[in-house]
Amino acid sequence: MKNSALGSIMLVTAALLNGCASTAIVPFTQQDNYDTLYLRGVFTWWEADEKYKLVEMADQVYSTSIELIADGQPYDFKFADANWTPGLNCGFSRKKDQVIVLGKSVSSNCDSTDENFRFTPTETGTFEFIIDFSGFGSPDVTVTKLHSN
Repeated sequence: MKNSALGSIMLVTAALLNGCASTAIVPFTQQDNYDTLYLRGVFTWWEADEKYKLVEMADQVYSTSIELIADGQPYDFKFADANWTPGLNCGFSRKKDQVIVLGKSVSSNCDSTDENFRFTPTETGTFEFIIDFSGFGSPDVTVTKLHSN
């Protein structure tokens, strides 16, 4: 009787461990369709403007470019689909990630609602806004300068 009970416990334990071992870790990037995202901000009146629809520039890395005027005022923005769908509404993930510095990546939270990024260009020019879903966890956001005007 003791051996039968012990055997049953071992069988259940093995089944549970096997179930845990077969659980796949799904990368964040495979959960949603990111080619429906737009760069949305004060420069688009927060609308989903086709001019700023993101394009896949590398595997699961999306971008668009925009001309900005350096007048000392910050540009608030985020990445979102046309419907502000949860999971496709990407703003900053932590307060320290709110301000974007040219060429520096920060973490994003795609379940955000009011957490907008803020970027203040130091000179007028065309800037590329990039969101990178290729890693695990939160996507990274970067703004780079393409050229001055």
